[in-house]
Formats: sequence, C-alpha cells, structure tokens
Amino acid sequence: MCINPSSSISSTASEPFATGIAFMDESHQLLHAKLDRLSLASDAEFTAGFESLICQVHDHFKEEEQAMNEIGFPGISCHRDQHAQALNALEHARLRIKDGAVTEGREIAVLFSRWLGFHIATMDRMLASAMQHAEALEPTCVAS
Repeated sequence: MCINPSSSISSTASEPFATGIAFMDESHQLLHAKLDRLSLASDAEFTAGFESLICQVHDHFKEEEQAMNEIGFPGISCHRDQHAQALNALEHARLRIKDGAVTEGREIAVLFSRWLGFHIATMDRMLASAMQHAEALEPTCVAS
C-alpha cells in the first residue's frame, strides 16, 4: 500500500490533530469544519447538517478501516469497535433530533467533537505510525 504522507500538514500547535497521513488529515479537517458549521447552524439547518455529518463520518471510518485491513493493523478490532460505538451514538442522536430534540443533538455534536479529538490524538496517530512503518517496508513504493 502506497500512502501519501502529508506534505503541508504537520503536527504543530496550529494543527494539533495532524497524523502525517494526507487522507486522514484532510478528512479530519473536513469533519472539524463540519462540526464548526453545525455549532452555528439554525435548528432547521442543524437537522440536515447532522444527517450529512453522519454520512461523512461513516465514509471517513470506512476509509480508515480499509487502510487498516491493507496493512494488517494489529489494533484493527479495537479501532473498529470505537468507530462502531461512535456511529451508534450518532445514529441514536439522529433519531432524537428527528423527534425534535435539536438541543440534545447539539450537545451530542459537541461531545462527538471532543471524542474525535481524543480519537485522532490516540488511535489515529497509532494507526498513522503503523501505516508509515508499513510504507517504509515497501521499497518499490513511491508516494505521489
């Protein structure tokens, strides 16, 4: 598997959630931007935006899990379980929001944002390290 290390994203104070893996860092930035927009959205916009967030999160997790499979990541089970639990919580919140509990949905979005930051700083950085190690073992691979 050839990965594309982040060239413009580094783990600095301005980018506290950078992993060094381009597709992960770009997706994480998009998720944080979506969560920021949701925090400012009207109630009507929030409902549609939350639906979109769930789709975006699902796609991001799927992409990470594909990368874990490709490198034979030993922590895949635990990492996948965390993804499943987060998606389950978001799905429950989606149902509550559809029933009119937008304030509760906003609280869940804030909690998810905090969880995501912790998940990136721990689980995703561990995955990124494993991906970089796997890449180093592939001498014929040239990052684009």
